[in-house]
Amino acid sequence: MICITGGTVHTGTGEVLKQGDILIDKGKIVAVGTGLKEKAEGFIDASGKVILPGFIDAMSELGMAIRRGEVRDNDEKSDPLTPHLKALYAYDGDCVSEQAPYTYGITALAAAPSNSNILGGQMAVFRTAGINPFKMLVKDEVGMKGSVTDQVKEAYGSRQVQPMTKMGIFSLLKEALRQAQAYDESQPETKRDEKAKALKKVLAKEMPLVIAANNAAELRGILRVCEDYDLKPVLALGYDIHAEDADLLDKTQGVILGNLSYGFNAYSQKADLEGLYALYKQGLPVAMATIGNNPNGKEGLIWTAARMMQACGNSEDVLNMLTLQAAKMLGCADRIGSIEAGKDADFVIWSDNPIETYAGRVEKVFMQGKVVYVQGGYQQ
Repeated sequence: MICITGGTVHTGTGEVLKQGDILIDKGKIVAVGTGLKEKAEGFIDASGKVILPGFIDAMSELGMAIRRGEVRDNDEKSDPLTPHLKALYAYDGDCVSEQAPYTYGITALAAAPSNSNILGGQMAVFRTAGINPFKMLVKDEVGMKGSVTDQVKEAYGSRQVQPMTKMGIFSLLKEALRQAQAYDESQPETKRDEKAKALKKVLAKEMPLVIAANNAAELRGILRVCEDYDLKPVLALGYDIHAEDADLLDKTQGVILGNLSYGFNAYSQKADLEGLYALYKQGLPVAMATIGNNPNGKEGLIWTAARMMQACGNSEDVLNMLTLQAAKMLGCADRIGSIEAGKDADFVIWSDNPIETYAGRVEKVFMQGKVVYVQGGYQQ
């Protein structure tokens, strides 16, 4: 057993332990508290440092393309309805290692299809250090990614094929859900339909519908469609959500706030973060992501967190959004998202709290109890 000792431990649940200890054995957190050093065979001194759970990028395109102009393996534009596709097969260990999200404290991400398709496929959660994506996998089928944003019209309208308009987008979404509801694989005369079969998991509430919307009209359209199927979607991007939208507490499973780092995105620059935080305090789950209708990178997550910090002034709540809230939304909270006994030992030692100061720097990154990164170099 190894003990990380002496640091200020922020568990992600709101608890802060000054001069706290984290006891690790076989990749798991055994105990969190004080006076645990004597129980360990070895220790790492974190005195004067800040220890946070690894950040979770709740909807990401990282690890699926590196260089400008390279085809993104999560961006299948041959059909606006591809719910049967899986981001599991788009994630590349070499690619994510080159991008190195862990250098910004991101230890896990939800690999997601792009915003180009109405139903783009199934998301999967991976760790961000390693080579073999199947060994990096935390959980598959964590969400069915959808989009009703302008990116859908841009992908298909330029070819003069449906959907060219919002009318077309919502018509196809409704029809896909109707066909999935009617699909019965047990009947001998039923023709096999992989799309309907995949979407059936959403209707059975085995997988949440995670759907991107830029503005209030798109958001309300999603809720209108989902009402007919008793579905509570996770709303992604969340730029046009306000304090008066209290009905979202009952109509959604939460909000994944999109990337706020791109100054030329007209939607994100109008984001009402104070309003979104007011709903969070009323019980609306909120997570954060690097994906959006703009270029994204690993630094986008911490930038978005800093913007939320400016709006709410509560670093523990922002940390909760970056970690445990995301894990709960993605069905992984039994393994990641907080520093608690029984969970995977995924956490980061910082020089200072990066949510409170730009001076915070990553010094060591742990995944499943192993040091995978020290400031200045990657460790396999």
